[in-house]
Amino acid sequence: MELYDTKFKSTNYVENTEVKEDPKKIEGGSLARKSITDDKLRGVSSLADDSVTNAMLQSNSVSKTKMSDDSVGNAELDYEVVAVTVLATATTGTGTATTGSVILGYYPTGNQDQFIDNVAISGTTVTITLAAAATANNTFNVVLLKS
Repeated sequence: MELYDTKFKSTNYVENTEVKEDPKKIEGGSLARKSITDDKLRGVSSLADDSVTNAMLQSNSVSKTKMSDDSVGNAELDYEVVAVTVLATATTGTGTATTGSVILGYYPTGNQDQFIDNVAISGTTVTITLAAAATANNTFNVVLLKS
């Protein structure tokens, strides 16, 4: 019995062909394949869920246009509620907030027998000023966005 060595070759066979891909265009620049390496991700080896921390993002690097709708909700909102009482016969009352907080709004939690002239924060002190002296204790909650 004889053995024959048979080789088949395709009719359009091309040897040692290198396939090249053009770099992708991104906002006026080019991004070559595999050009973003781990060292450019500031210590992040992969972008799995919850793997990017505040320390890895530069200040103001995430703008409104870069976030999807409804990406920030109640769970992400860092706020506090400060109780303020204006005692009877007084025109002002105070409460204590976190440094750097910003007033979002206020609402009465009990008696309110006078108009409110002003709600302000200075340092950590939240102050409510009434238009006239209270005839009874006036109680309010002030909602603040923490910084």
